[in-house]
Amino acid sequence: MAKIKVVMFDLGNVLIFFDHIRAVNKIVRYTGIKPQHIYGFFFGSCYADDFDKGLLTEQQFFCTAKDNLGLKGLNKEDFFAIWNDIFWENLSLTKIIKEIKKKFPKFFIISNINKAHFEYVSEKFPILHEADSLVLSYQEKIAKPDSRIYQIALERAGCLAQEAFYTDDRPEFITAAKELGFQAVLFCGPGPIIDYLFGSGQQK
Repeated sequence: MAKIKVVMFDLGNVLIFFDHIRAVNKIVRYTGIKPQHIYGFFFGSCYADDFDKGLLTEQQFFCTAKDNLGLKGLNKEDFFAIWNDIFWENLSLTKIIKEIKKKFPKFFIISNINKAHFEYVSEKFPILHEADSLVLSYQEKIAKPDSRIYQIALERAGCLAQEAFYTDDRPEFITAAKELGFQAVLFCGPGPIIDYLFGSGQQK
């Protein structure tokens, strides 16, 4: 097993938690549409995915939501205040990230995230600034599990896939990383990550 030169983490539901229902339950006040249909509009189609890939501007995203959901009395600024207020920090990882940075040469974040969410969490959660590089879907115009976003991360790190560790809460994203040769572990809490990086899981 190759020695790890870069540790890469997903962002959402790994370093920071999120719950889209928080936003849905507030948006419902401005429309007659049921919460499950609001959720389906955003996340049951390619709409939010296109926003994450940077294929829609914030204005386009808001106007499309306003028109399709019939939003009344909700301007763009207030819409994004609701849209962004869905995150909280995974405090169990704060100390672990600092230890990772002490032991390994580089620490990266790879995230499927839109511009509005990234600007919000970047300002709110200092842990993002621990990363040596952030590979973000809205900037690269591609998203996991597309192999190209992992390749971009490897190019920035200057290492082979076998020399990179990746963790994510989405099994399909872990599968994509492993197919490229990454050392990868599904995130289900800090324990398995600690065991792999600091225990017997990886070559010293």
